Amino acid sequence: MILISVITPHYNMTDTLRRLRDSIPEEDWIEHIIVDDKSDTDAAELEAAKAYAAGKGSIWIDNDTELKGTGICRDIGIRKASGKWILIADADDYFIKGAFDTMRRYVREEADIVYFAPISIRERDGGRSCRHVPYKRLVDRYAADPCSENELRLRYLSVPDMSKMIRRSLIIENNVKSSPSPVANDVMFSVLCAYHAKSVKAVRDAVYCITEGEGTLTTTKNAELFRKRIDVYIEQVNFLREHLSLSSYADTRISPRAMLLQGLADYGLKEFFLTIKHLKRENIPLNLLALRLKK
Repeated sequence: MILISVITPHYNMTDTLRRLRDSIPEEDWIEHIIVDDKSDTDAAELEAAKAYAAGKGSIWIDNDTELKGTGICRDIGIRKASGKWILIADADDYFIKGAFDTMRRYVREEADIVYFAPISIRERDGGRSCRHVPYKRLVDRYAADPCSENELRLRYLSVPDMSKMIRRSLIIENNVKSSPSPVANDVMFSVLCAYHAKSVKAVRDAVYCITEGEGTLTTTKNAELFRKRIDVYIEQVNFLREHLSLSSYADTRISPRAMLLQGLADYGLKEFFLTIKHLKRENIPLNLLALRLKK
């Protein structure tokens, strides 16, 4: 019986894909599905990656749809999976030693999503990164104090799709699919999964390492991509306002502050004020202090 299906969208990352594959044990209760997003790297290199993955027991699927993107590949992999639980693993990340021993302790968990505290490193020198910090904080707070406010923040602010076990039946029965956005396409996927989950659990143990590389969509400075991230944020806020009570929405403390500051640093004052204008035009609050005072 397959207990865990690991889904890996892949595009031109054959070197790090091998590292990820080596971090997944070859066990009969673990399934690894790689969905290649029309990679155009060296043909021999790609074939070698396929052969290596096959030799380790991975399933390689080509995205043969007319669409392209991480979200499309994520959905293809999930619907091909047979495991009780789904884990998403980026091709440039990896699982830490003992991760699957830790996760196996929770495969009989009644919760629909089990969140684990991630770690992160810088790819260039192996030093510690801070990319994992906001998400580790959400897990730690809920694990220490499972109050409603901490649960809301864990559910709706822990938006990367990694470092969590999601019950596959939850995804299939609620027809949860990824956003077609070229960036932040895991945000609404994670939010929808969290919304449909009857219960969640937070585990402080780390199982997954996020890598901070260069030239990825996360690090690329591109004003157009930044605007698309803002649009995804607007979609997230609108969903929460529509589906949560005013009090619960305020308790999430969702805020565009970090994105605005990053936009200011990367693209200057003009883009900063254009973003604020766009948020105001879409009736998106710049902070939730007033809403919290209404409680």
